[in-house]
Amino acid sequence: MDYFVWYDENAQKTSTEKIHEAIAAYQARFARAPHLVLVHSAAQTQVGDIVIRTEQTVQPNNFWLGI
Repeated sequence: MDYFVWYDENAQKTSTEKIHEAIAAYQARFARAPHLVLVHSAAQTQVGDIVIRTEQTVQPNNFWLGI
């Protein structure tokens, strides 16, 4: 599986805000919504019907989006 990687180190934003921005960037690039977002365990949250899953390989402030 290929992933679109989004990085956002802004401490003023919540993980949810960062994921929403990552989803918007993904949609602008690929003209469709992602179904899966891999995150660091510190960023675990819920966003609509998108599957948010923690992975040890994902560094803090990184978000991997895919289908």
